[in-house]
Amino acid sequence: MQPTSFRTSHFAAGGSVQSSRHTPDALRLIALSLCLALLTPSLVSAAPTNAKIEATRKKAAAARERLDDLSADLEERTEDYLEVAAELEDTRARIRSTERDLEQAGRDLDAAEALLNRRATAIYRSGRLDLLSVLMGSSDFSDMVARLDLMRRVGRTDAAIVSSVKSARAKIATAKVTLENRRAEQVVLRDRAAAKRSAVDDALKQQKAYLGSLDANLKRLIAEERERQARLAAEAAAAAARAGAGRGDPSRPFDPAALGEPHPQVVDIARRYVGKTPYVWGGTTPAGFDCSGLVQYCYREIGISVPRTSRTQFRYGAYIPPDRMDALRPGDLVFFGRGGDPNRVHHVGIYAGDGQFIHAPQTGSYVSVSSLVERIQTRGDYVGATRP
Repeated sequence: MQPTSFRTSHFAAGGSVQSSRHTPDALRLIALSLCLALLTPSLVSAAPTNAKIEATRKKAAAARERLDDLSADLEERTEDYLEVAAELEDTRARIRSTERDLEQAGRDLDAAEALLNRRATAIYRSGRLDLLSVLMGSSDFSDMVARLDLMRRVGRTDAAIVSSVKSARAKIATAKVTLENRRAEQVVLRDRAAAKRSAVDDALKQQKAYLGSLDANLKRLIAEERERQARLAAEAAAAAARAGAGRGDPSRPFDPAALGEPHPQVVDIARRYVGKTPYVWGGTTPAGFDCSGLVQYCYREIGISVPRTSRTQFRYGAYIPPDRMDALRPGDLVFFGRGGDPNRVHHVGIYAGDGQFIHAPQTGSYVSVSSLVERIQTRGDYVGATRP
């Protein structure tokens, strides 16, 4: 199908609507309007920005940097805590080992004391072993020397046994006291490390909450800006539609209250076949669709029965004229008529939002997504929409 010349509806003197071919000035006006309509949606699809958004972004970036610092600080404090906790556990293990050694030393001392008691009993029974008894009981000088030597060796041995056990026991007791003191110090250090870690953790939570509020505010500002730009896009698109679209159907008045709820779910269904299902003349299944077959199939999937052809579909549902693109919602059906004539409808698509529509274009192509504004610019055959 060859592109047709643009037609526009404009107000003549007296307020009546007339259709005429464009003058050069009118064509320039249309081109300017369409360029604006084309540029504005591209702004909508990009990440919008303004002074408030940029200021909030900077705050969020600074907050994220602070959050990174706090995260690193928390990790460092956690390492401090774990290190002290490990040392404390090691000290506890050494204390347990020292206690075992102390118990063994006690048993050794008890054994030594028992041995000394037995020796004392034996000495008592055999008589007192002292200097006088040695002198008086010796048979000769040699015997006296031998008895004196024995007395000295017995005394030294007994004393050494008692002294060594008592010394070991004292050392172990001292070690235990030292370790207990060390454990007490480490408990204090561990508690301090835990307190610091807890303080950093609290600061981290507060920073996360602050960043979350910034992110939420940023999202809100972006959404508001996107809405504002979308509104501008809709206004520009409506202006473009008024300047370059078809004539619309004057026999069908526009009543916003009669539109009812849109059906955006059919857009998701239609997207399943984008780039996958070929155009097939007369096709009504996922094996192949023509334009009206795609529409009928997608609406049937949500339980709504629409007519088979694009012309009968154009007469079905609440009408939205071509100059009211601001009223379009995802799921609405957009129609195109030869030369912009609503009585010569030949093509239909499903409006997908953001100035785009999904359709089965022509033989050799697949179900695809196209720009409605670009279609108006290049073909000038948009005649309005309906909401089944």
